[in-house]
Amino acid sequence: MLAHLQISILVFILLAAGFSAAAYKHFILGFPLFANAQQEVWKVEAKITFDAVGGESTVRLNIPEADTLRRITLMQSIGSDALFSLNDDEDTTFAQWTVAQADGPQSLYLRIHTFAVDEEMSMALPQGWALAGFYEGAKLQAAQSLITEFEAIKDSDERIHRILDEINLAEKSQLQLLLDGSGKRSSKVKLAVNLLKMQGIFARSVRGLALEESRSKQFVRYFVEVYIDGQWRLYDPREAAMTPWKKVLILQRGDEALLEVFGGFNSRVSFSTLKEKHAAFTTAVTAAKVQENPLVDFSIYSLPLAEQNTFKLLLLIPLGALVVVILRNLVGLATSGTFMPILIALTFLQTELLTGLLLFVLVVGLGLIMRYYLSHLDLLLVPRIASVLVFVIIIYATVGISMHKMGIDWGMKVTFFPMIILAWTIERMSILWEEDGGHEVFIQCGGSLLTASIAYMIMSQELVADTIFLYPELLLVILAIIISIGSYSGYRLSDLRRFSAMDRY
Repeated sequence: MLAHLQISILVFILLAAGFSAAAYKHFILGFPLFANAQQEVWKVEAKITFDAVGGESTVRLNIPEADTLRRITLMQSIGSDALFSLNDDEDTTFAQWTVAQADGPQSLYLRIHTFAVDEEMSMALPQGWALAGFYEGAKLQAAQSLITEFEAIKDSDERIHRILDEINLAEKSQLQLLLDGSGKRSSKVKLAVNLLKMQGIFARSVRGLALEESRSKQFVRYFVEVYIDGQWRLYDPREAAMTPWKKVLILQRGDEALLEVFGGFNSRVSFSTLKEKHAAFTTAVTAAKVQENPLVDFSIYSLPLAEQNTFKLLLLIPLGALVVVILRNLVGLATSGTFMPILIALTFLQTELLTGLLLFVLVVGLGLIMRYYLSHLDLLLVPRIASVLVFVIIIYATVGISMHKMGIDWGMKVTFFPMIILAWTIERMSILWEEDGGHEVFIQCGGSLLTASIAYMIMSQELVADTIFLYPELLLVILAIIISIGSYSGYRLSDLRRFSAMDRY
């Protein structure tokens, strides 16, 4: 009972750990559910120009931060010898260039790769924001008059749309008074934010870049962030309508400075954008590495590509082991050992199924004939197995050369079979033949080939292989299933047939 309880607890822990890690990578890190998914990646290039006055110049550009909505996969300075660094100052992240000796016109470039992972923005509501106190006297009366009119609209989205639309037109005398005759976009956005705050709706002005395909020399625009019903919404004041988050790259919030230049004047920043399609898996891994996430930093993805390819193949072995466990312990299929069907299935991945089956039968058949001859020599165990190994290599060479001469190229694939395993399989089958007869040999050999074939059909599925490589923590789930089957002591499917005669009594 104690062992059964321990197994139950262990299985629960393995399942929880495996599924939790996979869910974290999918929902938090933005890993795709399937490895063949494509991700829309935006390449943004910022160009900063200014006139240096001589001596040292320092340039700071506010940059987007990774949040629940968006990931940054690349952020680097290009085409400049200036000292570049990324810095954090309280709630602001900025890129900084330092030029030791600068005089005259200067140009700096920053390249950003980014992609959206969600349609809704999740961000904490800032503390300490004011609801009133923006206006006094006649302006306060004008604002309250407008608010009374807007509050008659119950739908929040429609009300915000109406406020922005009215401010764009600026036909009402109250609006003209509150704008002080200014037609600047910043003044209109500030007025919209104040009117929303006075109605108890949290709002703030932000500046961002509209992500439009293949646009050059684009400048930042004002947007309005509004917090409604526990979600953040983004509105474009020019269109007086809500804008999808994925179409905007936020660069500046509140009173943050977008661009600061020390030791220069006539500063200006413009942007170019380009949209590309990348593998979602690659972008998610790159973004996690930029964030220095330990789940990715200490994982297979941190290895060189050659080693990653090796591990991608090794990660399939537990799938083969699961197939063997199911067929042997639940179905009751007899196989020649536990590991031999798995290794044969791996070989089939290189040779294809039909070719692999033919070569396996050919090599093992010839090997059994030679092993039968050795049995009459009364050799000791180790020399006998070593002799079988030599025979296997001779068979490899004979089959490969003969088929090559006959123009059958797939014969060369015989070398993919693990010779040690085949030598040991021939030895075991030969002993089994002597002890239990040829019928038992055919049963175990056929069971092994059937098991290897089923394992191959699962392991050869690209979707399965990519998913295991994408979420290697699912190996914990496979381990939990294997342990669960290991504690099963009931009837196997083959037992139902064996004991069917007992139903008569």
